[in-house]
Amino acid sequence: MKLNTVIMGIVYCAISPNLYAGSIVSEVPDAPDSSGKYIFYLHGSVEESNGETEKYEMAIEAIAESSATVIAEVRGDTDPNTYAEKIKTQVNQLISKGVPATNITISGFSKGSIIALASSGVINNPKISYVLLAGCSGYLNDKYGIDPTKAVGRILSIYDTGDEKFGSCDGIIDSSNKVEYEETELDSGKGHKVFRIPKDKFIEQWRDPLVDWADA
Repeated sequence: MKLNTVIMGIVYCAISPNLYAGSIVSEVPDAPDSSGKYIFYLHGSVEESNGETEKYEMAIEAIAESSATVIAEVRGDTDPNTYAEKIKTQVNQLISKGVPATNITISGFSKGSIIALASSGVINNPKISYVLLAGCSGYLNDKYGIDPTKAVGRILSIYDTGDEKFGSCDGIIDSSNKVEYEETELDSGKGHKVFRIPKDKFIEQWRDPLVDWADA
């Protein structure tokens, strides 16, 4: 099912740091709140080369403006299939500590979305949610050996019409008895960069549907 949503900015406002209701951690908490929401955020390839950036910090702080616990780690050069196994281990840790699968969302941007898609296959749990931010690239799926037909779970794709490299997931991911799939189309005028601009009028275009999907 595809939701064509053209979302326009409302006001100009730089995001203020540290004003968020949730928390940000790099590992699964030792004693997670079983009633809480947990959102993994997997960054793109820029941070693999450059380490933590202000744009990465902006993204995780924006997500943490919800009441969710954001689990985010700055990784180095990564094979998506290998890292997907790590995400599987972390998800299993949360579930073993009493967190319902319905309270867990794995989100990723660009290459991070490729990892999220790979994770959906290896985790193989239809109750886990996924959000792919500029995440559908047939070329990268082929490069890293990702098979979208193995995907399982609730998957939301968010992409911008001006993105020349990452487009719609239609035809790559489809609804099935294993996948609940929806897509939101942005028309920000910024293309791929919309997910990395530290201004509220751009942040809310991808953050709000991400949080809503995690809360559903």
